[in-house]
Amino acid sequence: MLGLLLAGCEANFTADLATDPPADPGISSVQVNLLGLEFRRDSGTTRTLEFRNGELVELLDLQDGDPLRLFTDENLPAGRYTGVRLLFDGDEDQNAVTTGDGGFPLLLADGDFAAVDFKVVDEERSREKLTFVLDLRQSLSFDEADGEYLLTPRLRAVRTDEAARIEGEVAVSCPVGTSLATGGAVYLFPGRDVEPDDLDGAGAEPLATTSVVTADLSVFRYALRFLPGGNYTLALTCRGNEDVLADNDDLGFRSGENVQLDAGELLQHPLD
Repeated sequence: MLGLLLAGCEANFTADLATDPPADPGISSVQVNLLGLEFRRDSGTTRTLEFRNGELVELLDLQDGDPLRLFTDENLPAGRYTGVRLLFDGDEDQNAVTTGDGGFPLLLADGDFAAVDFKVVDEERSREKLTFVLDLRQSLSFDEADGEYLLTPRLRAVRTDEAARIEGEVAVSCPVGTSLATGGAVYLFPGRDVEPDDLDGAGAEPLATTSVVTADLSVFRYALRFLPGGNYTLALTCRGNEDVLADNDDLGFRSGENVQLDAGELLQHPLD
């Protein structure tokens, strides 16, 4: 996709977009009309980098494989950049969610800025390449009264050449009435010895989440992609499909496991 050049700039900026899956395994499509990115600077001002035309994006296609290239070697004006968020066309009728019960309207809200930290200096060349990940489990909610979905983007950012990954097989027995196939999910919390919690806006909130997946109902796996290095607590639930945003849900997390992740590392960490 082509982006509009911003005048008076000295930095080459490249950005990719990936997604983490939603909580509801019955969701088969999440389509949005994406316009570009909005940047926040430490001066309090903002700048935008937009496509020439809006792009209709199927967000579920970005859960695996290569992310979507948003911009390549675009230019940014001088300043220190501290945050970034996605720009959508909220008036587009094409914004929609599809489940086994049919199609539903999708309303779009402004999300918080994801933290970034890079500086563009006049007359100095620089290059930034970032990957943004939209966590749909932490962003997508359903209003049963109005029969519509709301997307409030929860985005994380990592320098692409420093992005790390945790993955492994899952071999656990779920409580009666639950299963890895329908509710298996892994939550990653910043810090060691964190008490795992659901997405209720209180207590510990995860940096990233993902669903447990399988190809043949015998071998289950998980993968958390595009992570910054650091110390984390990894937690598994068999009831991840029951996590409703802003509600206090008892997900029955198994005791968290501490993991240390280096920049750029691929960490194999089975859960059993």
